[in-house]
Amino acid sequence: MNFIPHTKEHISKMLSVVGCSTLDELVSEFKPRLSELKLDEPLSEMDLVSYMTSISEKNSSMKYFTGGGSYDHYIPSVINHLVSRGEFLTSYTPYQPEASQGILQVLYEFQSFICLLTGMDVSNASLYDGASALAEAALLSSAHTKRKGIFVDDGLNPNYLKVLQTYCDGTELSITNSIDENTACVISQTPDFFGNIKNPQRLIEKAHKNKALFINCISDATSLAILKTPGEFGADIVVGEGQSFGIPKSFGGPYLGYIAVKGFLTKKLPGRIVGITTDEKGNEGFVLTLQAREQFIRRERATSNITTNQTLLALTATIYLALLGKSGLQNVARASYHRAHILQEKLKKSGFELINTNPFYNEFLVKSPKSTEKIIADLMECNILGGIDLGDNKLLISCTEKNSLQDIDSYISTVST
Repeated sequence: MNFIPHTKEHISKMLSVVGCSTLDELVSEFKPRLSELKLDEPLSEMDLVSYMTSISEKNSSMKYFTGGGSYDHYIPSVINHLVSRGEFLTSYTPYQPEASQGILQVLYEFQSFICLLTGMDVSNASLYDGASALAEAALLSSAHTKRKGIFVDDGLNPNYLKVLQTYCDGTELSITNSIDENTACVISQTPDFFGNIKNPQRLIEKAHKNKALFINCISDATSLAILKTPGEFGADIVVGEGQSFGIPKSFGGPYLGYIAVKGFLTKKLPGRIVGITTDEKGNEGFVLTLQAREQFIRRERATSNITTNQTLLALTATIYLALLGKSGLQNVARASYHRAHILQEKLKKSGFELINTNPFYNEFLVKSPKSTEKIIADLMECNILGGIDLGDNKLLISCTEKNSLQDIDSYISTVST
């Protein structure tokens, strides 16, 4: 229907009815009193760029040595360029099995990458973040085993534990101190919150002996490039945070959760699953498959209330992994590993006590000879975020490939004075 505006005659009649002569007079009683904006003269594009650059230079550029679940890996510029394309940057979630073949192919590739990295059989098209992925894995385990107990090994990210406890509060699940015939799953993070690389074999054997599932949680996903895959050592479910795959820290989100399982758990897997099939003419195509598991179809029988995913961030991770390839991701992981070990060794020589007794990846715990509060403040003065203060003069420190040897020397010279 075309819009037909009021004529001057109509407006004049309406104004006379309410006792006003003009529209401005009509609205003058309730509109805010506006003074003319005191703006400078307009700028050319070149002058505007120069002006905005001068403002941006007031920001402090920091060197990050913080981790704890969020890691400052380098993000190639091509990633944001591709992710920002109109075909991808949309709020639309493809519910229909035949929808948007391009998006579905990207999600299929994402699932394939996750399976390759974790050594598992099946992955979904992403979850909200690492913490919610862990909680969803616990729900999956309970649905499969018909049990309510959850055993959590030492060293789990405390934020993940809080989310898991929140899920337990809304269900009949409970976190227990032992593994027995009532245990649905055993959860272990490796590398753990303190950076320790664990051998979970004993826990896996105990879990399987009691017919419970073993869940391996991973915080920095780049570690999968150089460590033994969870599938190789017998994990049933692998969950983690994909922020390290080309996603900025962004004050804590949005992030990217992933979950991968052994084949026998496929029908309990939460969220979207993209599969590949052929039509009646033999053409290959991508589809959302096994949708009867999802709550929007069978709410009362669904394993999870998850009915969407982080498609844009899964796309980001897929581009990152495809761009770097196997050797590129291994280079990122090795650089992160070696620089963390260089920093740890130099801190030891500077009087810091090493807390980690196990091998570690790119994160480690030290005890400072002086107040960590002062150390963090001194480092901040030098534009360095020095780590996470865990109390009792303990500092959790992380390195990535972005931390140069010069950055490490600056860190050491600051804490040694």
